[in-house]
Amino acid sequence: MTVLGAELPRPDSAAKASGLARYTEDFRPDGLLHCAVVRSPVASARILAVDTAAAGKAAGVVRVLTAADLPDRRWGTVVRDQPVLAREVVRFAGEPIVLVAAENKAAADRAAALVGLELDPLPATTTVDEALREDSWPVHDGQPNCLSPARIRRGDVDACLRDAAFVVTTRIESHRVHQGYLEPRATLAEPDGMGGIAVTTSSQAPFVVRQGLAALLDLPMSKISVRVPALGGGFGGKLHLGLAPLAAVMCLATGRPVRVVCSREEDMRAGNPRENSVVELTSAVDQEGRIHARRALVYLDSGAYAFDTPMIASIAALQGTGPYRVDAVDLTAVPVATNTCPTGSFRGPSGPQLTYAVETHMDEIAAAAGLSPVELRRRNLLHAGDRGPSGELLPDVAMGECLDVAAERLAEWRREAPSVQPGRRRGYGLACAWWLTSGAPAGATVTMNEDGTATVLTGGTEIGTGAIVVGVAALVADVLGLSYDQVTVRAGSTAEGPYDSGSKGSRSLYGVGNAALEAAEAVARQLREEAAEQLETAPEDLVLADGRLSVRGLPQASVALADVVTGAINRTGPVVASGRFRAARTPLVGAQLDGLPFDAFNEATFHCHAAEIELDCETGRIEVLRYLAVHDIGTVLNPAGARGQVEGGVVQGLGYALSEVLDVGADGIVRNADLVDYRLPTIADVPREIETVFVAGYPGATGPRGAKGVGEAPVIVPAAAVGAALRDILGATPHVLPMDPIRIADFLDSLEAAGQS
Repeated sequence: MTVLGAELPRPDSAAKASGLARYTEDFRPDGLLHCAVVRSPVASARILAVDTAAAGKAAGVVRVLTAADLPDRRWGTVVRDQPVLAREVVRFAGEPIVLVAAENKAAADRAAALVGLELDPLPATTTVDEALREDSWPVHDGQPNCLSPARIRRGDVDACLRDAAFVVTTRIESHRVHQGYLEPRATLAEPDGMGGIAVTTSSQAPFVVRQGLAALLDLPMSKISVRVPALGGGFGGKLHLGLAPLAAVMCLATGRPVRVVCSREEDMRAGNPRENSVVELTSAVDQEGRIHARRALVYLDSGAYAFDTPMIASIAALQGTGPYRVDAVDLTAVPVATNTCPTGSFRGPSGPQLTYAVETHMDEIAAAAGLSPVELRRRNLLHAGDRGPSGELLPDVAMGECLDVAAERLAEWRREAPSVQPGRRRGYGLACAWWLTSGAPAGATVTMNEDGTATVLTGGTEIGTGAIVVGVAALVADVLGLSYDQVTVRAGSTAEGPYDSGSKGSRSLYGVGNAALEAAEAVARQLREEAAEQLETAPEDLVLADGRLSVRGLPQASVALADVVTGAINRTGPVVASGRFRAARTPLVGAQLDGLPFDAFNEATFHCHAAEIELDCETGRIEVLRYLAVHDIGTVLNPAGARGQVEGGVVQGLGYALSEVLDVGADGIVRNADLVDYRLPTIADVPREIETVFVAGYPGATGPRGAKGVGEAPVIVPAAAVGAALRDILGATPHVLPMDPIRIADFLDSLEAAGQS
């Protein structure tokens, strides 16, 4: 019996649809204090004075904290450079300076408004171009604005460029976008009565929160527990400590439960959005259109603190070639500090802008070589046995099949396309990409209950994908011969489940699934050993199916699983086992790597998207009519969940491409910090048709039952596919994102002025 590959319902769907699911903001313990955050109104200033006297005397106020009340400790994902509260200087508009805790939210907000800040404005470096100038204002005194780069080198790029039939250079500028989760960041911290704290938080990585708090608060990890209830979206924006340090320090200062919740404006001004970037690619190409060398220089705006950007820079460098074989490479990605809100992970970090840059570059190479975009790609695709830019062996590459499926569908769309209305033009394009499956560590424990059902405990967090509550449950049910509804997964708590590195990097099902499989197989061995004596057979001759253990070939010789479990408890002890997983380090050959904390794509996946669009030549508005997403994700264990990930990722990627932009002014302040002026796509913007195709025959070598990652790849390709379709109409691709109506109208004007339209 197997439930793998079946269309399975989400066990948490009814609670979420009915409103019964409890999110962080729904927890209201006795004695709860509400905490307001006083944030910097400017991007760069010296703090001369902070006057909290009036706030401290306001009605309902219990405690006011400034940096002077806290130890001078810093936190960060890669570099510990960010204070809990700003001391001496502020480095971005929205940086926390003061915390005010009161008996209710209104009292906290009123008191926060009474805090007096005396700030001495300093110069502000708010763009990448400014930060790169030799005379730029240093965001961190005495330190360069360019952080340590991630760099990959192989072969002689300069020689290839000298000998090339032609050289093509492409420069792309991208924009900031917010993750757009519906549940703003929130944290509740409570004294646990034993000298520690219990934290409830909207987080994708509770163990990361525990680690960070332990270092900040000088507490042993055993004194900190972190749980994640229902999570209202994250998309990478909730991978970090978030508001946990603010709630925790106030909890310890007052000895009472404290909750901090961002308003939407706070979240969009001081969250950690996808970074803006500048990507410049130069390739050496021969007469047949084969690429022999690639130089890439990528600048990623990290904002005021390093945050995730050093790790993201590694991924950006690895993407410098795209899914193409390039023998000589010099790929450099540089995090750049600015006086803006720190940027961070967003589903497919650095993926959309690098894919857009690489695929635009490929189309420009095709034009220079006199080849069709599809033919140029075919001549340069990676194949099985090739190595990625860092020297990673790629034993199985599905890119060619993905490209063929997409190219065939584009041809069908062209043949059957109806005529267009006056003033509108139709275009067709495709784009290729490759992506990663992170092998970060995970653990799981499987326990058999006396009634024959199973419970899985994991620190992995269910963030809405179904990877944990559906995928992991199905894997365990498959091993134990149970129906899907007989397995319950309890996830997202450091106090209950074993360590997990977080729901990120397309790894949730891959990591937790492998750990759960190991645990479930150990439980199955225990069950067979317990039942073997009763059924007078060898353990290896027993089959687990339909809630029973049966002798292979003799189904009438069987015993109920519940009886075996109960008997085991009385004879030898509970039936329980734990599993753990960490992908083996990927061997790398032939490349020199510098500053890459993330150096390989592990179980690499391959993808091709195709788009049919219409351009309104008067307004510059692009409408996506039909969309195809072709993905290699290995064995598809949960088809409904996988399709949902692809369709959601496509829509999110189209938002990035066509409408979303976090508008940061020259003063470093976000000017559209709400969901009215920040243009998330709605149902009116979704293509009439999104078709998903999963190519078969490319199982992952190390994934659970051959599965690979699926969560991030769908979001990284849409901008490139739309850009290719626009090029089909205009003969050129915009070099500045997004492709919203205003920018496209300007692009049309520039083409007309140059005589290219």
